[in-house]
Amino acid sequence: MSPEVIYCEYPEDVAEAAAALLQELQFEAIAERGTFRIALSGGSTPAALFKLLAENDWSEEMDYPNWEVFWVDERAVPPTHKDSNYKLAHDLFLSKVNIGDAFRMNGEHANLQEAADEYARTLKSRFLPEPVVFDAVLLGMGTDGHTASLFPGTPVLESGALVEAVEVQGNSIPKRLTLTLRVLNSARAVIFLVTGEDKAARLREVLIDNNYKLPATRIEPRDGSLIWIIDEAAASELST
Repeated sequence: MSPEVIYCEYPEDVAEAAAALLQELQFEAIAERGTFRIALSGGSTPAALFKLLAENDWSEEMDYPNWEVFWVDERAVPPTHKDSNYKLAHDLFLSKVNIGDAFRMNGEHANLQEAADEYARTLKSRFLPEPVVFDAVLLGMGTDGHTASLFPGTPVLESGALVEAVEVQGNSIPKRLTLTLRVLNSARAVIFLVTGEDKAARLREVLIDNNYKLPATRIEPRDGSLIWIIDEAAASELST
C-alpha cells in the first residue's frame, strides 16, 4: 500500500493535521476496542503536537481517559532528565490532561537489555489476548534517515524481538531502548511528522527513491496505514 502524504505549509500546520488525525483514529479505536493505544516519539516536531494536544480546544475533543500511552524509544537517562522522551511528553502534554494510563520505558535501568525485556512484557500484558498492535505510532525522521532509535546499518533492524537495547555510535547519549520494526510495522496507523529543509534530501530518498538502506523506508505497516505529514520545507525536493 502506498503511503499517504499530507502536505502542510508550516510546522504548526503539521501539528494541527496530526492532532486532527489522532482525533479520528482515537474515536475509531475506542468505538471498536474501548481503548486507544498510541506510541509517542521525542523531538521538536512532536513537541509542537504535544503542546497542541494539551490546549483546551483540542483536549475537549479527545477522549483522553481511554488512552493508553507508550513510547517508541527512550534514551538511557532518568525520567527527569532534559533529554528524556518521557519528560518531553509528560511536561508538555500528559501532565496537563486526564490521560488514561502511561507506560514509560525504564531508561535509567542499570541493565538496558533487562529494561527492554521488561517493556516487552508490559506490552504483551496490556494488549492481551491480542498481539501487540498499536492504534497509532508517531514517528520522526533524522537527517540520516533513522527513525525511532533504529539507525542505518545496525543489527537491530533485523531483530525479531518487540523491544531492543541499542547503542548509537557518535551520539551524546549512545544507549537507547527502542521498539523494533516488528512492532512498528504491526501498527494500524504509523504517522511520520517531518519538518524542515534539512530533512528534504533524505525525505526524497525515502518517498521517491525508496532507499531501503534507510530505516525510515523500512516502515511499511503490514495491515495498517502509513501517513507522512510534512511541511513545505521538508517537501522541497520531492517535485524536482
